Amino acid sequence: MDRRSIDMNKIQVFNTLSGRKEDFVPLSGNTVKIYACGPTVYDSSHLGHARKEIVWDTVQRYLRFAGYDVIYVRNITDVDDKIIKRATERGISPDRLAREYTYAFWRDMAALNVQAPDYEPRATEFIPQMIKFVQGLIAKGHAYEAKGDVYFDVASFKEYGKLGKQNLEELQSGAREQVIAQDALAHLKKSPVDFALWKSADEDELGWPSPWGRGRPGWHLECSTMVQHILGETIDIHSGGEDLVFPHHENEIAQSEALQEKPLAKYWMHNGFIQVSAEKMAKSLGNFKTIQDLLQTYSSDTIRIFVLQTHYRNPIDFTPESLAAVKTGLNRLVRARAAGLTGSSNGNGQVHDEATAHAPSENAQNIARKFSDDFTQAMNNDFNTAVAISLLFQLSDQILALKPTEQDDKTYLASFLTEYAGILGLTLADTRKSVDTATGGKLVDLLLDLRKEAKSKKDFATADAIRKQLTEIGINVMDTATGATWESDN
Repeated sequence: MDRRSIDMNKIQVFNTLSGRKEDFVPLSGNTVKIYACGPTVYDSSHLGHARKEIVWDTVQRYLRFAGYDVIYVRNITDVDDKIIKRATERGISPDRLAREYTYAFWRDMAALNVQAPDYEPRATEFIPQMIKFVQGLIAKGHAYEAKGDVYFDVASFKEYGKLGKQNLEELQSGAREQVIAQDALAHLKKSPVDFALWKSADEDELGWPSPWGRGRPGWHLECSTMVQHILGETIDIHSGGEDLVFPHHENEIAQSEALQEKPLAKYWMHNGFIQVSAEKMAKSLGNFKTIQDLLQTYSSDTIRIFVLQTHYRNPIDFTPESLAAVKTGLNRLVRARAAGLTGSSNGNGQVHDEATAHAPSENAQNIARKFSDDFTQAMNNDFNTAVAISLLFQLSDQILALKPTEQDDKTYLASFLTEYAGILGLTLADTRKSVDTATGGKLVDLLLDLRKEAKSKKDFATADAIRKQLTEIGINVMDTATGATWESDN
């Protein structure tokens, strides 16, 4: 069966701008330009950040699988009031803090099998372009300078509020937490809803020279500038978490479209929150689990399935039990893939080469065809990974139900399972006989307890054998007056 014979061009996406599903038709032939809002690097990333990155990583993976030429951009905000505040608290420079958490973010993304974007611009790399952007808005009458600050004149953009479906009169200033309270800036603004494009900075603060004096860019400005200079004036998809609809994405639309007089993006897509006890998971609420904490216990596949088993626009309720259930369920997929591997003597974890295997039965081909059709239908329906995940489990059950004499069918279907799981960023690595560091330590302690018991019974042969075997695997045992301790050579 030709897996590429499936019609992959019937994709529909939910557009926040229109409030409905729309046929996905790229602006320029087969090329798809995507911009995803990335992290503000002032702290460790948590599961909520992981969801956002996993979702948009999966979207760009699927579009590439569908045959599109994808240009995927994800920015890094490395200048921000939160960065400056945290750096001051730690007594280090904002640049050093931003670099530290940028590296941590990259480490977390690699651990979650999130592919690197095609471009990953940092805000501090685009300061000159941002200044030029602001100058253009001032020249067109959409922005004004006020004592070293520059604000966007919201009233000058008649479509303001179209993304978040709000009237200008309903909007409140200060929607994003800032170090400087909005009411302290009220005397500088024409309207409370006007937002900062450029913020003045004292000589001892982080800042850059500009026509309006020393300062730094407003948060919203960086994304509009990066989209313009990397992808062009109008892109196919602009994505992010639903908390970015207002004010961030609303403000991006206003400043970009006011300057360029063209739509910023054709499709606006937003993922839902991860919730803990019905509250959004957030650093400010102190109810988050960092990605590094979770990876101590759970694999990247477990975390990705936990995220993707819920449609990206719906909220996810987090509990430790829910992740543990996914961890158990993942083994069904792993066992099914293993069932299609060559014999245990191979040991290389590779699926049978279809060229050397016998032709699969008609039944196996029908199973594969239906699975492929159903999988692509689910993903074409606004990237419904929840259904796609359930189909992977169904296929795994069908593989495991085959008889030992049907090995070629197992191999054939396992190749489909592996490939389509890969579209969702799942490795299906077989770690069933692997133990984490904490568990390994407990096993060594258990052996030392058994050794202690053997010594108490004068069974020195067994005690010596335990010590010898531990030494052979790099565990050194030291007897002390208070009992045996150990350390590893690894």
